[in-house]
Amino acid sequence: MSETSHLLPQAERLVARLAALEAPLVQVWGWPGSGKSAILAAFLERQAGSASGLALGTLADAGRLREAIETAHAAGVRWLVTAGDPGESLAQAVRWLQPEQRLVFAGERRWRDPALEVALLPPQELLLRPGEVAALWELLTGSSPSPVIARRLQEASDGWYRPLRLAIEATGGAGLEAATPDLLLEISPLRFFLRHEVLDGFAAEEAESLLAAPVERRGREDREASAAWALLDSRGLWVEGPQRDRMPRLLAAGLHRERQRREARAGRPRPAATGAPQWSPEQRTAFVLCLLGAPVARQRGPEGETPVECRLKRSFQILAYLASSPGLEATREELVEAIWPTDGEQTIERNFHPTLSHLRRALEGERSKDAPPPLLFRSGVYRLNPELDWEVDVLDLLHRVEEGKSLQGRGDLPAAAEVWRGAWGLYRGPFLQGHYEAWVAARREGYQKVYLEMLRDLGDLYQRLGRSEEAIDAYRVVLIEDPLQERVHLSLMQLYAGQGRRDMVRRQYDRLCTMLLEELGVEPLPQTTREYHRLMG
Repeated sequence: MSETSHLLPQAERLVARLAALEAPLVQVWGWPGSGKSAILAAFLERQAGSASGLALGTLADAGRLREAIETAHAAGVRWLVTAGDPGESLAQAVRWLQPEQRLVFAGERRWRDPALEVALLPPQELLLRPGEVAALWELLTGSSPSPVIARRLQEASDGWYRPLRLAIEATGGAGLEAATPDLLLEISPLRFFLRHEVLDGFAAEEAESLLAAPVERRGREDREASAAWALLDSRGLWVEGPQRDRMPRLLAAGLHRERQRREARAGRPRPAATGAPQWSPEQRTAFVLCLLGAPVARQRGPEGETPVECRLKRSFQILAYLASSPGLEATREELVEAIWPTDGEQTIERNFHPTLSHLRRALEGERSKDAPPPLLFRSGVYRLNPELDWEVDVLDLLHRVEEGKSLQGRGDLPAAAEVWRGAWGLYRGPFLQGHYEAWVAARREGYQKVYLEMLRDLGDLYQRLGRSEEAIDAYRVVLIEDPLQERVHLSLMQLYAGQGRRDMVRRQYDRLCTMLLEELGVEPLPQTTREYHRLMG
């Protein structure tokens, strides 16, 4: 689900808070689904209106970053906004910022570096207040809830933006009059979000630790409880209380359900309700979608795998769009904008529903009449049914990349390298190879960026582990895809020098010089040239 500022009722309050922060570095720190990216977009939109804000994109290339900051200063731009984790470039950026300039970035983990002054917009401030819950309800349904309903819904969700939006969109507000965390977890899209976008962000052993965590932070906790609360602290995933801090109510309810499910598994299975279909794990339908490289879609059932016969190109593109979207869902407007970007209204009206019907038939295949439908539509949102299993390679890639980062952050470098090596194997080629639509190109660029950054980090990790040949392999693949990554050229030169291969050091440096001159008309950075001469002795 895309988070847009016009559906973010707390945007005005948070934009004003950001503008009041005076530190050179400002972080928007929030939980998954708290609206961080939309807040940055709203902030940038306000600053751009006064010509005092500029989007920097990513901060990967130090030379281009410095040039962008200097250009912004010359143009009188005060606020610089970047998406994602700035990583090592943050320390470089702060050296180049002018006294009146501010750099704003977002993240799910608090940036901690005693050498850097970072002002914080903390997770608690991103939570919606009762009046903002009512405003979101009105934005999504066109009607207004009573103050009592808005307060109950805010209390049940703690004002957590994405679950609130999912609940209201999925139900149209019906049935939310007496909202509780357990009632909200009956809504499938909300359960899917909690499971795949929140809990999957923790490594397997971290999730096990959370299952044993007390709901409230206690004064004297045992070691296991302390470890679990350290995880919650690192993500800011708690709510301040007058007596004790506590977990978000939805997270606590979700963990409680998981504990009950495990206890039921360990004991005797409960009898199914009369007339209810009895599904065993072996009978459960799964869809396997390989969208990296030449796309393939298969359905796996009790009798093996069969191809999904989706012969209409636009039907398959809708499937790929949904499968690669957050929450496996999109509105009608998003689908039309992506799949029929230049067609007129009459053409769209004539083709939209037949195309969706073709996709439904292709996904349903020979399914039993009692089986859940693969494609759902509710309150203007189309989604792939989260009650079924969707194995999507692009989602698996993103999950493994984040898992590797988590392992690396905990110091388990061999395990991180193993996870990233598996992610490397998933990348069979560009996203939806052979398709050239604008939305495909945008997502293709995003996945390729994640893939190349992961490979670069994997090369660095192999280098730290003393596995030089594997590091060289990873760096070479990066340069095949993006030959202008100067830092990767330098890493290769250092590896070759460590092997005593001065001829390869010289060849790599010459290749870098040629690439930069032909493509950009520039020379390598001075520090690269100095390191080359040092390596050559």
